[in-house]
Amino acid sequence: MKQSDAQRMKWWLDARFGMFIHWGLYSVGGLDCWKMYDMGIPLPEYIERFERRFKPTKFDATAFARVARNAGCKYVVMGTRHHEGYCLWNTNTTRYSSVRMTPKRDFIAEYVKAVRAAGLKVGLYYSMLDWRYKAYADGPRKDPEGWRKLVALVHEQVRELMTRYGKIDILWYDGAWPSPWWGYAPSLDEVTEAWQSKKLNAMVHKLQPHILINDRSTCPSAGGDFGTPEQTMVPQQRPWELCDNMGYLWGHAPQDRHHKTPRELVTQLITCVANGGNMLLNIGPKPDGSVQTWQARVMETIGDWMKVHGEAIYGCGRRSDLNLALAPWIATGKGNAAYIHLLNYPGETFAIANIHDHHFTSARLLDTGLRLKITHEPTRDIITGLPKKAPDPIAPVVKITLRPKTPAEKRRRAWIALDDPEHDIAYDSAME
Repeated sequence: MKQSDAQRMKWWLDARFGMFIHWGLYSVGGLDCWKMYDMGIPLPEYIERFERRFKPTKFDATAFARVARNAGCKYVVMGTRHHEGYCLWNTNTTRYSSVRMTPKRDFIAEYVKAVRAAGLKVGLYYSMLDWRYKAYADGPRKDPEGWRKLVALVHEQVRELMTRYGKIDILWYDGAWPSPWWGYAPSLDEVTEAWQSKKLNAMVHKLQPHILINDRSTCPSAGGDFGTPEQTMVPQQRPWELCDNMGYLWGHAPQDRHHKTPRELVTQLITCVANGGNMLLNIGPKPDGSVQTWQARVMETIGDWMKVHGEAIYGCGRRSDLNLALAPWIATGKGNAAYIHLLNYPGETFAIANIHDHHFTSARLLDTGLRLKITHEPTRDIITGLPKKAPDPIAPVVKITLRPKTPAEKRRRAWIALDDPEHDIAYDSAME
């Protein structure tokens, strides 16, 4: 029986946290995954300088899966090829692959097996553009025959990926944007038509009925299930996922000295969930295939936080009535529970202003299970009994259970101002 969109999306919306993997030929030599284009390196030179040195003897997909699982991720998305066109699977479409060239290994087969064995959902990243093809630079108007061949390659490679590795949970496209060399600015519909994306995704859905597809192939009508803002949080009304990395760059790049802290990344995850989104956090393994030590350490620290506070992330979403201006917390919620992430720890007591529709029935600290006292006042609910010092260095979480307020309780709510002129006069006189 065919699943509805809501049924297909449910596991992904509950998961909230996934791991991205940017790794491949471009990992050799640092400077990230755009160096072929940014430095104008011709393909023969690129092969000579990088492919012949691509000897990932320490590639261990089981280690990738372990890093993701230990971090609390529920799914993983790994690149099958990037914009340079180098394929990490046993493709029949080109010899420019890890199976036909130096490594002699099908890394995607190893990845899928390991991630599935770890109980995680399997995602494949695939870049539609290919810098090796002049037709991509020229575009479909200037070189229609060359463009047709490029599109045929993309469709066949996606067909291979959808038929050779069992059930695939996510197809994460990239690179469908037009080249600046086209000389004109096509609409999203024109780009979608150029890539024959509706036909492509119809094939994908036929081969993988349960799969989720992102929005980069390129307009939602082509089959996109979720939006993908990159490195900048842009909440959307539709399902969405922030993809971001631990520094500035995606692949292995020792030159990138900006390393985000676990607190920064957990705050980002919480903020995504509080705005109804997922977070796909990237790692960039070394050219030899091993995970960078500092990235593994960060993921492990995030996982330590998730072990205690995961219920405030998984299956949670917006709690807009509790996310108030410059409050020292961010709130997530599900069902009759609200989770107050105390990113700026207030000390032993804090108050939440005038909640109009819900009554707080209980509160406890997730870290220790400590029961907290709630005092209801007309303008606020005061929560007391917290430790003097934050029990978690990243973000302690208070779980609050709620029920709908009765009409009488709603009538008793009040604004902060007393609206009492005599009191104001007495107060002003006292101040004098």
